[in-house]
Amino acid sequence: MKFHITLLLLTCSFACFAQDDLLDMLSSETEDQQPEKVAYTFKAIKLINANTIETTKKKTMDFRITHRFGDMKIGEPEGKHTFWGMDNAANIRFSLDYGVTEKLSIGVGRSKTKEHIDFNLKFRFLEQKTKGMPISVAYFTNAAISPVAIIPDDEFANRWSYTHQLIIAKKISRGISLEILPTLVHRNYVLNDVHPTNNSTDENDLFALGFGGRFKVSNRVAMVFDYFLPFSDFRTSANDYYDSFGVGVEIETGGHVFHINLSNSAGIIENDFIPDTRSSWEDSEYKLGFNISRVFSF
Repeated sequence: MKFHITLLLLTCSFACFAQDDLLDMLSSETEDQQPEKVAYTFKAIKLINANTIETTKKKTMDFRITHRFGDMKIGEPEGKHTFWGMDNAANIRFSLDYGVTEKLSIGVGRSKTKEHIDFNLKFRFLEQKTKGMPISVAYFTNAAISPVAIIPDDEFANRWSYTHQLIIAKKISRGISLEILPTLVHRNYVLNDVHPTNNSTDENDLFALGFGGRFKVSNRVAMVFDYFLPFSDFRTSANDYYDSFGVGVEIETGGHVFHINLSNSAGIIENDFIPDTRSSWEDSEYKLGFNISRVFSF
């Protein structure tokens, strides 16, 4: 009997020590785990007008169609006669974006507005991690050229405009992602118009601050928004300029992401919608639009 009791006690002690050792090993492995990159802060490279932190994946091509109809003019006779803007195409842009690496993408696009042809680059140089780095940051830049003359007999250099932008984003939770976008738009040529109220004039260099967000509703549906505030005495409602604001629904359907949105901006690239949004939400001058993208792997 004593032998059996001693054997039982030794077995229990060994089991306890083994359990303690296993827990210590698991705890040590957890502490030694490397922080992981936070993936899919956003599901597409664009929200409505704003860029996101995402870049096109390496060796893939993102073909995108962005469409803006005319002003809806809800409650006005003009709205019914244009089928609430559906008869009018305010702007259309076709674009191709290619992933050079997982962090670097390049692209080209063509818009109806000013017949702009734009070339762009996005580089994500900081990535949010589960531990340590709390945000992701990317640099975006573009150059746009208008093939048509801005003024009669204008110089070729006058047709160029440029954007420089930082994209600072954070995935707050599985369902909420937010970003802020400090932006500089430079236009080689601007009109010398004078503001009738404060006597200010248009600027070649225009600073703006953008905000964007995504709020997940289900596995495949999310609400999105973006807003841009230009810092300009010239751009006020008294001078018929307004801040760009858009809201929409994002639907993920297998191989592509589809956005249905409302925006008061006809412009689609930063060179257009930041300096030249001339429609007001208060006057029902918002436009139904959609963004649709299809990704091809090479």
